[in-house]
Amino acid sequence: MNKLIRTEAKLTLREPIGMAFSLLLPLGIVLAFGLSGSASEADPELDGQVPLDTVLPSLALALSFGMLAVFMLPGFMADYRMRGILRRLSTTPVHPARLLAAQVVVQFVIALISVPLVLGLAIALGMNTPEQPLMALVVIVLGGAALFAVGTLVSAVAPDAKVGYVYSAAFFFPSLFFAGIWLPKEQMPDWLSRFGDFTPLGAFRESLENAFAGTGQDPLMLLTLAVTAVLASTIAARVFRWE
Repeated sequence: MNKLIRTEAKLTLREPIGMAFSLLLPLGIVLAFGLSGSASEADPELDGQVPLDTVLPSLALALSFGMLAVFMLPGFMADYRMRGILRRLSTTPVHPARLLAAQVVVQFVIALISVPLVLGLAIALGMNTPEQPLMALVVIVLGGAALFAVGTLVSAVAPDAKVGYVYSAAFFFPSLFFAGIWLPKEQMPDWLSRFGDFTPLGAFRESLENAFAGTGQDPLMLLTLAVTAVLASTIAARVFRWE
């Protein structure tokens, strides 16, 4: 397994553009909005929260994890399938679940790199350190597991890279809306905001924001992440095909 992970890591590093974009775009968002003086002040439209302390870093991390899990991971796997790499691997003892796991590990590590980058930049701009750092870590691991499970499911069913990107976009872009990345959840109708709390990306971002703010966690959102991680990964392992 370690050899497979090293191999996938080398292949991923040969395609640095997508990886760099997934890391730099969230930093750009924090920098663009964090430089504003209002980002360090309590915003009544965000229920009195300080955007730089809660909303901006949680948004940036959700975006980074989402892009790597739902776009980068399926993109690599669909490209392997289209070029016949998976077909050739099918003649070896490598089980498809191990290949999926290796790619998840590689992309997850890259996503984790975004955490100190985003938080370091936000703190440099004046962010207060998270109120519940251990809970934030739990949410990052659990939310990351849920998003990457969705990515493995897309990887398992996409026949080629083009269709894979269609599947990824069909999940990712509506998820951005429900997670409050396009429109703050505080400005949504209550029923729509609550619905977004039970989407994987929405539950991840909201739970992370709660950890940064030091407010109580919603057990149902954490349960959403756990159930998504288990179900999506289990289905992906069962429906994955080499061709």
